[in-house]
This record gives sequence, C-alpha cells and structure tokens, in this order.
Amino acid sequence: MEFIRRGEGPYLLECRTYRFRPHSMFDTELYRTKEEVELWKQRDPIEVLVRHLADSGLFRQADRDALERDVAAEVEAAVAFAEAGTWEPVEDLTRFVTSERRSA
Repeated sequence: MEFIRRGEGPYLLECRTYRFRPHSMFDTELYRTKEEVELWKQRDPIEVLVRHLADSGLFRQADRDALERDVAAEVEAAVAFAEAGTWEPVEDLTRFVTSERRSA
C-alpha cells in the first residue's frame, strides 16, 4: 500500500471475478454447484472491499443503499432512453460487419 501512496510507478490491481448468473435464461447451470457459486460470492472483490471499508468505519450500509439507488436510477434512465430511441434500419444491420471491398 505504501508503494502506491509514495507514487513509485504504475501498479496493477488484479481482481478475480466470477459470473454468478447463468449465461442465458436457457442455461440450466449443470456445470457448477450452488456451493461453488456461494463460495465465490464470499470472495467477490466488491463484497470484500465493502466489508473492509465497513470494518474500518469508512462505509456504512446507508452509503451502500444510497449508491445502489443511484445506480438503479441511472440504469433505469439508460433503458428508458434506449427504448425511446428509433430502430436501426434493417438494411444497415450488417453495415461495417466486414470491410468494404476497394476497387483496384
């Protein structure tokens, strides 16, 4: 930690994460157990940080609740904006999927 505070060059922080939810609604998740998912939930970098900050008295449940409300409102506004937009014309759906041929 002191290395970072002293500004002694770049630093890489690796946070290993885990996908808690299935790939899609048709994914039955037969390839992992509920115990595995629960174990990874305890190791989740966000939850680990929240616990550390809470234990240090730097983050309260009220702070988290407010943050989650703000995020939910932002996501809701983004979805409303997207749903209010116009559809892409069908003829443009494959545009720029591949490069266009250049004439010699």
